[in-house]
This record gives sequence, C-alpha cells and structure tokens, in this order.
Amino acid sequence: MKRNRKVKKQRRGIASAIIFGIIFLLAAFLYVACTWYNDHYYVTDLQSILFTITSPLKGTGGESFAPAFKEGLPKVFLALLLYCAVAIPLCQRRVGLNIGIATKKKSRTINGAKLLRRIGAVLCVIALVASLWNVSESLGIREYLTTLTQRTTIYEVYYVDPLSVSITEDGKAKNLIYIYLESMETTYADIENGGIHDDNLIPNLTQIAYDNVSFSPTDKLGGFRNLRGATWTMGGLFSSSTGVPFSFPVDGNSMDQYENFASGITTLGDILQQKGYNQEFLCGSNGDFAGRKSFYQQHGNFQVFDYFTAIEKGYVEPSHYVWWGFEDFYLYEIAKDEVLRLAAEGEPFNLTMLTVDTHPYGGYFCELCENEYDSQLANVVKCADRQAAEFVRWCQQQDFYDDTVIVIVGDHIRQDTELVEGLHYSQRQAYNCIINSDKQPQQPENSRDFTTQDMFPTVLSAMGFDIEGDRLGLGTDMFSDKQT
Repeated sequence: MKRNRKVKKQRRGIASAIIFGIIFLLAAFLYVACTWYNDHYYVTDLQSILFTITSPLKGTGGESFAPAFKEGLPKVFLALLLYCAVAIPLCQRRVGLNIGIATKKKSRTINGAKLLRRIGAVLCVIALVASLWNVSESLGIREYLTTLTQRTTIYEVYYVDPLSVSITEDGKAKNLIYIYLESMETTYADIENGGIHDDNLIPNLTQIAYDNVSFSPTDKLGGFRNLRGATWTMGGLFSSSTGVPFSFPVDGNSMDQYENFASGITTLGDILQQKGYNQEFLCGSNGDFAGRKSFYQQHGNFQVFDYFTAIEKGYVEPSHYVWWGFEDFYLYEIAKDEVLRLAAEGEPFNLTMLTVDTHPYGGYFCELCENEYDSQLANVVKCADRQAAEFVRWCQQQDFYDDTVIVIVGDHIRQDTELVEGLHYSQRQAYNCIINSDKQPQQPENSRDFTTQDMFPTVLSAMGFDIEGDRLGLGTDMFSDKQT
C-alpha cells in the first residue's frame, strides 16, 4: 500500500512536471517568436497580421517563414533542454535537499526539492503571463480589441458613393496600366531624394517620379500613407480600388471561399467595366490567394492571369515554382504580350499587375539581380527598380502609349524592418507615380498628405474622367484643389 502511494505520488509529480514544462515551453516559444517579430517586422495593424496568419498557406511564398523557424527553433529547443536539466533532478525521489528551519516553538525540516518544484511552477506561470503581455504590447492587441467595440459615423458623413455622383469623360478617356510594386516605398531612395540610404536603391523610379506626376507631402520623393485596412497586399489593392479600408473578418485571406466579395461596393473596376473597358489582372502567384481572383472577377469582369495561366500558356514549365510562383521578369514579359493583345482589340483597356520579388522576408534574388550590396534585399530592390523602368520605357515606344496612363504604386510599405531601420511606421510612405496623365494637378504635387484611399478617384481623374465633387469613397481626387 505504501509503495502504491509512492508510485502514485511519483506519477503525479511527473505529470505536474510535464504540464509546467508545456507552460514553460509555450512561454519560451512566444518570447522567441515575439522577439524575432520585433527584430524583423514593424506592423502596427493587428488586422493585417491576423489576415496573414489565418490565411491558407497554399499560394504563398513558403520561404517567407523559413528564417523565423531557422532562428527560433534552436532557441526554443535550448529552453526545453534547460527545463529538463532542472526538472528531471528535482523529480527524482532521492534528491532531498532538506532545509532545516528553527522557530521559537520548534524546529522543522522542509523538503527543499519540493519547495524548488513549487517555485519553479510559479516561475513557469509568471513566464507565460509575461510572454503573453509582451505579445499583446508588440502586436497592439489591446488597441485592436478596442476598435472592435468602437462606432463611427465617418461613412454617413464623408463617404461618397460612386453611384451617387456623375463620372464623365470629355472625349475619350485613356487606357490604364496599373502597376502595383510589392512593398515599394520611398525610404529606399538616398537621403538627398528623401530616403534614408547613402546610395539610391530606386534611382530609376526616383527619376520617373520627378519627370511625371508624383504626389508627396514634401519637396522630395514622397508618397501615400497606409492607414489601418491597407497595410498588406489585399488591403492595398482593395483600398486603392474602392476608397475605403479593407474591413472584413480576420479570416479575410480566405475571401475566395465566399460567393460574393464586397458585393455592396462600387470599385474602379466596376466603373471602368461600365465604361466599356476590357480588363485583366496579372500576377505571378496563385490568383485565388486572399480572394484576389474573386474580387477582380466580381468587380469589373477582369480576366485573371496568374501562375497557373502562365503554365497553361507555356510561359513557364509546370515544375517551375519559386518564391510565390514565378519571377517578376516573367511577369513583365507576359505583361508585354497581354497589353499588346488588349490594345489590338480596339476597346479601351485596363491591365492591372502585381509584382512579388520584393516581398518580405529578404526578397527573391532572381537571375537578373546583381550583387552590388551586402544585403540581398537591397540587391532585389535595385533589380525591381531596373525592371519596372525597362517596362515603362518599352510601353513608351508602343503605339498605344499616347492613349494610355501608367500608374505605379507600392501596394503598401514594407512590413519588415530591413532597409528601413530607425524609422517609425508612420514616417514612411508608399511610392506613387502617374505617367502620361490626362490632367495636371491644380495644387503643387509636393503639398499633398494623402492615403491609399485617395488613389481611387485620382487614377480615374488621370485617365480623363471628371468626378462630380472630386471625391469617391473616402478618397479625394488630388488633381483637384480639394484637400484630402
């Protein structure tokens, strides 16, 4: 009987050690993950984080997660070894560590091992609570939960429904080539041009901006701010096309599973479809990811040309898959063929395309990239700059160019900290440039403090459309004299 009690007691001790071991391991995992995130990313919008981590991994660049596992797993394993090194001896019955304590009334002996086990259990719980608090502060969980209960009248007061105002063209409006450059921001430029680097990583895009229309809050290269709901790719695509932030449930990256994608809103694609435009969305990844295919097909009847379409048409081999699908140099070659096809159809067209090589973390070093810098991402950004500029030059040599507006924007600013060290998220701006605009700004270009949402009416205006009241959604036409 006595032996059975000892066995049961020992089993309870082992079970407790396992339970608190799991607690300690969870605390270590959260601490390591949060530390890695703080060192490499700066995203203040928890919605975008939830949007990403709740999305299916199919269609994503798996390499984006590799550095986190590579750096984090050894530390978590070390924490596990540390716990085992302490817990296993303390669970042994032969380790007494008895401590004698004398009081006024009597002397007694305390089992030191039992005391240490209890202290260790308390410390494990404290470690978990501290790690959870660290996660909350780093990701802005309290602020996010607060927003869930907030109410606003901004839509009742400020939102302009595109169906409620006239959108007309004086003559024939221009075609549109809309280029979303992944994570492209003006911080990459040199200090002289408004960036933070000694060497300009985007010299071609900088010059293109100076030679054309590029809105900025300063007299140097600048761009637009990313408000909540526009800090990741789908949020940026949606906000710049609708004039409102992406504000769906946190499983929004699974929007492809829904029959209707934002059916109650009128988008840039909807308007151009009504105007008789043939439209296409081109990307080098899985078009279904984040509901992009559903969004563009349901709002403008876009043809969607993605990674799988490229395989079907023979641009890449079925076995070819890198990063998120295929490299941007394939994307630009496909874009050339597709824009020539659209131009030959004789109807106005809109080719919208999304690059991916500069996506966090580290970017994708393709065969066109050069080793100019120690940082791989710096080399990738420089390569992206050259490819975008070459595509623009090619367009300018084509017959359709005179009747076409080219819009180049960053889909959002970088979500990691590489190349943007030392700057707060709010100090950085996404790149913007409008080439061959049908209008000129009524206010100086370098006096505009604006957001992603303002691109919606501004792009339509650049194409030659006149917007009653100069506002759509929550956005303002920056070619007008209205304040954003």
